[in-house]
Amino acid sequence: MKCLALLSMLASASAVITVPLTHQPKSLAQMQAATVRRTQRFASMAESAMAGVFPSVSLTDVQDAEYFGTVTIGTPPQSFTVIYDTGSSNLWVPSKSCTNCKASGESYDSSRSSSFKKNGEDFNLAYGTGSCNGFLSTDDVTIGGETISAFDFGEVTTEAADVFGNAPFDGILGMGVPKAAADKVAMPMAQLVAQKKVEHNIFSFYLSSNETKGSTLVLGGTDPKFYSGDFQYVPIARAAAILPYWLVSAKSIKLNGENTNSCNWFTGCYMVVDTGTSVIAGPTRHVNALIEKIGNVEQDCSNLDKLPTITFTMNGQDFDLEPEFYVLQGADENGNNQCQLGIEAVNAGAPIWILGDPFLRKYYTVWDAEQNRVGFALAK
Repeated sequence: MKCLALLSMLASASAVITVPLTHQPKSLAQMQAATVRRTQRFASMAESAMAGVFPSVSLTDVQDAEYFGTVTIGTPPQSFTVIYDTGSSNLWVPSKSCTNCKASGESYDSSRSSSFKKNGEDFNLAYGTGSCNGFLSTDDVTIGGETISAFDFGEVTTEAADVFGNAPFDGILGMGVPKAAADKVAMPMAQLVAQKKVEHNIFSFYLSSNETKGSTLVLGGTDPKFYSGDFQYVPIARAAAILPYWLVSAKSIKLNGENTNSCNWFTGCYMVVDTGTSVIAGPTRHVNALIEKIGNVEQDCSNLDKLPTITFTMNGQDFDLEPEFYVLQGADENGNNQCQLGIEAVNAGAPIWILGDPFLRKYYTVWDAEQNRVGFALAK
């Protein structure tokens, strides 16, 4: 009987957890508004860097996210829609005592939970387009049917109403690196492993395109139904010790096989692999040169088949990205399909690029905290 119990426990610990995600594509107007916010956000990061405090804000533009999932907190469970975001590192949801949270959203009520434990430490988190404040609380948090006992999270009492007031989500569950977590709280993946709910500190995302259903977060490993071929792994860059992101380095960026000379010969192009950014972004000088070489993207999408393929070379492997991925499509006010280039120049105060959703929609991606690497396989 003891052997059977042990085998049962090991089988449970090795299982992966799947979390369905909802994809909500943006309209043309929303994409254009996100472009303006993104420029302002990175300008703020650049100012912080000049003051010697980079990075001071999360990469995440909370109005820019398109993929949402569910998390429950407490006993009995209270359900929340959250962004599962690799560009930030904290879980937070609105508190019942929030003074300006949207009336239509969900809010956490600790008095309704028998598993709640008071923490009370101040919680302050700055995003590029807004901030939220409150205090830490401790309760059971359930992700994909598995419960993390006594997890510390932010209970938000005030937020930037102009940013969060119309957001299609309640809060954010950060999947970034531990060093970036406010108040140095534990990370959800680490706690799932510590409490033997999954065996490995690994998670992966499958992000669908357009309005296609099926986007999924897999906790504890990968799911073969979402990819074909083998994973190609890229080690986390040494610079991540200073810049606390999921940071990798590309040796080169090519257009139709021709090197654009965008990357430093010694360190390459530092790239953050981020689910919370809906474009590919990079340093102003190099991206403007890249955009000029790509050429004009017709608003009516009529020249997509004539645009070049972009190739990112990382750890000796080439990752091609065709225009069907790096050109964003959305409806205008009349419902007509329109195109916009999903590559933007930003000044973040450090020469970093962001591999956002256009890249992650083509490549099923795994973040491996155990071997300090990120892996990519062709998404199905």
